[in-house]
Amino acid sequence: MKPEPKIKKKSPWLLYVKIAVVVTVVVFLVLAVRQFDMQSLLDSIRQIPVWSVALLFAAQIVTQLLINTQWHQIAKNFKSPISYSQMLYINAQAELIHIAPGGHVGCDVFRAVQINKGGNCTGEQSAAVVAIQKLFSLSAFFTISLVSIGVFIGRVPWLQGTGFQFLLYGLLLLILILLGCIFIMPHKMAVVLSKKWQKPPRFKWTGKLRGFALVSLEHIVYLRKHPKLMLGLAILALSIWTLYPLKMYLLATQLIPDINIIYVAAATFLSYTVAMIPIFPGGLGGFEGTMTALLLFIGFAQGGAIVITVLFRFATFWFVVLMSLIFMAFYRMFKKMFKKTPA
Repeated sequence: MKPEPKIKKKSPWLLYVKIAVVVTVVVFLVLAVRQFDMQSLLDSIRQIPVWSVALLFAAQIVTQLLINTQWHQIAKNFKSPISYSQMLYINAQAELIHIAPGGHVGCDVFRAVQINKGGNCTGEQSAAVVAIQKLFSLSAFFTISLVSIGVFIGRVPWLQGTGFQFLLYGLLLLILILLGCIFIMPHKMAVVLSKKWQKPPRFKWTGKLRGFALVSLEHIVYLRKHPKLMLGLAILALSIWTLYPLKMYLLATQLIPDINIIYVAAATFLSYTVAMIPIFPGGLGGFEGTMTALLLFIGFAQGGAIVITVLFRFATFWFVVLMSLIFMAFYRMFKKMFKKTPA
């Protein structure tokens, strides 16, 4: 008889981290509700003009089109015949999957499968499309967030200790150098990592991380042979992530006209970092709690912080879901109409 396979136990510290984050967010939300000031909320709503809200939604539409352009350009580079509207339809479906628990991973797996089917790509090519998009998106996200958060912390009086500053900026510099090395010498990094990662991984998730890192580095080697495409994707990724703090600043400046945009950017990226932790569906709860707390910290009244957070989250999340549903309905309707039309 064959021995029964051993079931690997999940690392308990990951569970502890998740519980700690959930408890922190829940405690904050309970305290916020207990101290809720309805008059402050109504005053804040009156201070935000309709034109700024309309501009916020328009900016989000531009953001979604830029994201779709990024995906389409990468797929096109792998000789995929997938059209811009097809890619938009795939991304619309992925946005709905994003709502579910674990949606960050699930929506990208869905994209890879759909690009494989609709884009006439091999499984490896569709996985490469996802890997390259994630690499450029995350690199841009961490570059902008590290700079903005570093400047923000550097201006907080009680965080001005020499040792802390040295540690903070040393860490930021190290991460930025690592990101730079990924794009400057990906082949050398892949060779070094392959030699060091010869032993089988202890945990399943570390094995997946290794595979993703090596595949991403291999495709960066490929992209280095196409500098125009690489530059275009980098500019697209930076533009997409730069729009998020600008949208938040558009709302924040209506309540505090002289608010520092660096503070707003740092609060935005810190909130998105918390939202990336796979605890709540689509980052719900984690983003709102963190964003509201940081806005209170940088000087907003409770009502103003809540109004800004809710408006921003609705525009960048629920409005996107609504747009996706509408586009999917129209896309299917027009597709059926064209099928019925005689040649």
